Amino acid sequence: MALPLEILSKRVNPRCRILLVDDDTYLLELNAVALIRFGYDVDTAEDGAAAWQALHDINVNYNLLITDNKMPKVTGLELIRKMRSEEMALPVILTSGTIPTEELKQYPWLLLDATLSKPFTTVELLDTVKKVLRTTEGTIRSSQLKFRDYAMGDNHISQAKKPANASIQKHINPSHRILVVDDNMDTRQLTVDVLVGSGYEVEDAKDGAAGWEAFLAGNHYDLVVTDNKMPNMTGIDMIAKLRPACITVPIIMATEHLPTHEFARKPWLEPQATLQRPFANDDLLKAVKKVLGTGGGTMLT
Repeated sequence: MALPLEILSKRVNPRCRILLVDDDTYLLELNAVALIRFGYDVDTAEDGAAAWQALHDINVNYNLLITDNKMPKVTGLELIRKMRSEEMALPVILTSGTIPTEELKQYPWLLLDATLSKPFTTVELLDTVKKVLRTTEGTIRSSQLKFRDYAMGDNHISQAKKPANASIQKHINPSHRILVVDDNMDTRQLTVDVLVGSGYEVEDAKDGAAGWEAFLAGNHYDLVVTDNKMPNMTGIDMIAKLRPACITVPIIMATEHLPTHEFARKPWLEPQATLQRPFANDDLLKAVKKVLGTGGGTMLT
C-alpha cells in the first residue's frame, strides 16, 4: 500500500528506498512519516503477503526492509525466509513486541541486520536505520555468499500455515513421499522446505495425532520425519500406534531431547535414525538419504 501523495511530498532528498511492513496501521503511518521526514523514500505494506508482492515489483528496488513479526497471512519471519530462499540479500530490521530469539538462533541463515523491540522511539528507529544502511552499503554480494553457506538446496520458500496433512507441497521430480510431523509451525515448514528443495514430495502434520490420521486415511509414505514432544500425541505414541498396525514406514525422530530411556525399554519403538536439535540442514538430508537408501517403507494390510 503506497502512502498518500500529501505525505510522500514531505520527503526531503530521498537517499534510500525502504519497505515498511506492519499490520498496525497507526504505527505503520507514524514510522513511515518519521522516515520520510528524515529523507528516506518509503513504501508500506500491511502484512507479509503484501510486502512479498511489493518485493517482486520489477519497477522498484529497495535498500532496506523493516518488518513487524506477528502479522496475519505471512509473518515477518516467514517473509524473511521467503526472501532468503530467493537469495534476496536485502538488509532487514525486525520489529516486534517479542523478539523470536530462539527461532533466530535456530535459523541463522535468515541474516537479520538488526532488531527493535516494541515499543521503540523515533530516535531509536532512525538511529538503527542509519546504522544498518551505513554498515550494509556495498556489501550485498558478500551477504549473498554468506546466505549460500547457510542455505541447502534450491527451494526454501516458506508458505503460510497449511492444514495438517492436507497440503502436498510443490515438488521437483519427486522420488519419495515424506510425512513431516512437528507441532512447531516454523520448524515444520523449514523441514518441508529443505526436503522439497532436494526433490522430495512432502506432506506435513501438526502433531502425532494428525500424523496417525494421515495413515488411517490410507496415505502411503516412504518416510516419516517426526518430533517427539507434541500435544495430543507424541512422536513415540504415534510410532506405538504404527507398529502394531503393521505400518512399517521408516522413521527419523528429529527432536531436542531424544527419549533414549524409552527406546531402551521398548526397542521395537526405536526409529531407523535420530537427529538431535539443533542440527544442520545437511545433517537432515544425509539422514533421509541414508534411511531411504536402505529401502522405502510399505503399508501392510
